[in-house]
Amino acid sequence: MTENSLSADAGAVLAFWFEEHRSKDWFAKNPAFDAEISRRFGALHARATRGELDSWAETPRGALALIIVLDQFSRNMYRDSAQAFACDAKARDLARRVVDRGFDGQLDDREKTFLYLPFEHSEDPRDQELSIRCFARLADKSLLGWAEKHKAIIDRFGRYPHRNAALGRASTPEEIAFLAEPGSSF
Repeated sequence: MTENSLSADAGAVLAFWFEEHRSKDWFAKNPAFDAEISRRFGALHARATRGELDSWAETPRGALALIIVLDQFSRNMYRDSAQAFACDAKARDLARRVVDRGFDGQLDDREKTFLYLPFEHSEDPRDQELSIRCFARLADKSLLGWAEKHKAIIDRFGRYPHRNAALGRASTPEEIAFLAEPGSSF
């Protein structure tokens, strides 16, 4: 599969994410945006979780589209539930393969941001190190700052405390105190 043969569905994901919407939508809690993703891409997301779209990973932009479906759309469609994180391992494994193959060199920095986010979302310290290395290569150093903030939480707690309720995990007293602080959650 060549980059010119990007599937129509993968192209629709990228157009939706990068052309129809911008950062004001990407990182905000917006029920209308979440509902739009569910309505337009819910069936596609289900296919991705079953591995039916794995062929998208054969091209850089196809892989990016699949990562957006698995990593970002999951967070929007299933916000505040365990399902929001259910595709993290698959998205992270795919992102790692893309980086290992050097495919990220064929993406612009805005696209690379979403390629690298599965590392930032991981609770594994090794993925956090990879996140820092990847985001350090981007021109927008504020993205590196966010990666460093995520890593600091993993370094401190070994996990993201703001996920505890959704994942049915008990919070420690230190995590409870942290969660009460302004700006403790993303």
